[in-house]
Amino acid sequence: MGKKYVVYANGKDLAELPVTQNENGKYYRNSAKKYFTPKLADFDNVKLPVGYKMYTDGSHARHINNPNRNPIDISLVAGTVITMNVDVNVVGINSTEDWIKVTPVGSNYKIVFVHTYQFSKGLVKAGNAICKVAPKSVTGYDPHLHIDEWSNRGLKIRDLILNGDFNMVTFKIGDKIKFIGVQNIRSGSGTEYKILRDSVVGEVATIKDGPRESDNYTWYDCIFSNGSTGWVADVKKFVLDNTPIQDPVIPPEQTECEKEVERLKTENKGLTNELTALKSQVEKLENELKLQKDRVAFLEDSLKERDKEIKELQVSFDTLKIERDRLEKEKLEIQEQFDKYKQENNSSFVNPFVKVFDKIIDFIKRKVVK
Repeated sequence: MGKKYVVYANGKDLAELPVTQNENGKYYRNSAKKYFTPKLADFDNVKLPVGYKMYTDGSHARHINNPNRNPIDISLVAGTVITMNVDVNVVGINSTEDWIKVTPVGSNYKIVFVHTYQFSKGLVKAGNAICKVAPKSVTGYDPHLHIDEWSNRGLKIRDLILNGDFNMVTFKIGDKIKFIGVQNIRSGSGTEYKILRDSVVGEVATIKDGPRESDNYTWYDCIFSNGSTGWVADVKKFVLDNTPIQDPVIPPEQTECEKEVERLKTENKGLTNELTALKSQVEKLENELKLQKDRVAFLEDSLKERDKEIKELQVSFDTLKIERDRLEKEKLEIQEQFDKYKQENNSSFVNPFVKVFDKIIDFIKRKVVK
């Protein structure tokens, strides 16, 4: 079944034409200010050519937090004819700001084509020209089509371009889905549940439970090709996959005990990581302790050498002390003999030898004291 609503530019579906800026104000450009323009479906996950970077300061960036404004710019040349596959009623024209607003017959959607001119009026039959891309936008940019939805109901123009309607495809049990973006895979249907891992672009899964509504998201329980399971929120990062694949083997329902074991395994993984970090810290402390022990051993050896030197000095000191005592004793003996000699000879004469001997004794005393 084809898309319900399709917008064409010179007969080509907008979904297949290059996008210069998405609804979040993102665009790609290199240092020469040349734009890289992928298709809308690939825009958010495209692999950029060498030299190109993503920028987020586009003219639509101010609408990023406004659910009622989500414009997308399509790269087109001036004079490109805009048509739709259904009849539309023209409900508004502004020649000053260069936009036309139409409503597909039977709907209350308000689709706006900006930076356009040569507007049609009233009822425009399917396939007939609604307007053309203007030679220059009123904001001064090169020709392009700015398309938006102005019903103030938060409808995303991306959904209309890619899916043919603003109501996204709903998923059911048994559907195969393919991820077109990276998103969290959780252990339950809500943002409070643990993140098990991130999806991989191109990864395929089968829905085995859901939908469930929580935290303003619709959640689906999926089983992946390797047998693992997890809940994902529908944030427009997966689509129905029509590629034939081998059905994954859905394991039997786990018992409460098995679920608890799986939970403990997940928790233990975190504890294992913490333990590894602690082991690394312990090894670092052990290395520091070894260095301190080596330093203590070095200081102990130095103290032993110092103690040995002190003991040797003490021995030398004791030897000098003995020698000093001996000389003192000899001095006394000589003094006694000299005094006896003076008495016997009744003389006041002082022998010069005694003075010299006293000086020798004093010199030895000073050396011992030092």
